[in-house]
Amino acid sequence: MSIDTSADLRGSMIRDGFAALPGLLGLAHLQQLRAAVGELQARAGTLTASSDDFVLEAAGIGGWAAWQQDQPPLAGVLRSASRIHQHVTAFDDIQQSLGLAEGPVAAVAGTPGRLVNAFLWAKPPLVGSEKPWHQDMAFAPTGFDLDTSSVLTVWIAVEPATTRNGCLQFIPGSHRKGLLPHVGDPERGPGQPAAQQAVEPHVELEGTAVQDQALSLPLAPGSAVLFDGMVLHRSAPNLTASEPRTAVSFVYQVPRPAWTRA
Repeated sequence: MSIDTSADLRGSMIRDGFAALPGLLGLAHLQQLRAAVGELQARAGTLTASSDDFVLEAAGIGGWAAWQQDQPPLAGVLRSASRIHQHVTAFDDIQQSLGLAEGPVAAVAGTPGRLVNAFLWAKPPLVGSEKPWHQDMAFAPTGFDLDTSSVLTVWIAVEPATTRNGCLQFIPGSHRKGLLPHVGDPERGPGQPAAQQAVEPHVELEGTAVQDQALSLPLAPGSAVLFDGMVLHRSAPNLTASEPRTAVSFVYQVPRPAWTRA
């Protein structure tokens, strides 16, 4: 869907919980973003183990499960990275230059958002693992008041995000269903022993009518999607031989919108 005005953007968010932002980045900003991603990936290139901020991929069971079970990952092959704006400050410079908090986020929330995290989503060819159905607000940090606060995420495609390599999928309108039960294993904290088995937390939609409502959202490089912290979304594994699905997301804390209340 193409969003031309603030009213269109807000309307799509109220109805669906997400809205595409085609061509959000011009060539100059896209080049800056790719350079920052390259710097981050170079820093991760020497890693041989996952951590809170850098999760490496693992063939077969996937990077998250391998991390939880202390299984060997693929050295230097990122699945995801968090707090990237603190590791490479160019990410913070880019989101400020784009005016994301004051632009699309404020157009929906009615006030500029506060940047609370930024992520790299690498999903490399052949081994890029699934991110199962979930709501971001299910993973809000301790002390985050779910009654008064929410998050809006601007997810930007750095390389083409397609149905082949694992573009985002959404359940339109699911942000109005409230916080749904998530099953799976909680992420282990520092110093906790490895899990014998680890299933990434998710909302179980397999075999339900809700799953049939899933909408895939391919994005060209520099295009983005804005989505609510309550909307159900996922991404499939990247089974292509040579098509990385690299993306960067910026997460903003905002007052919880009235339309997300069940």
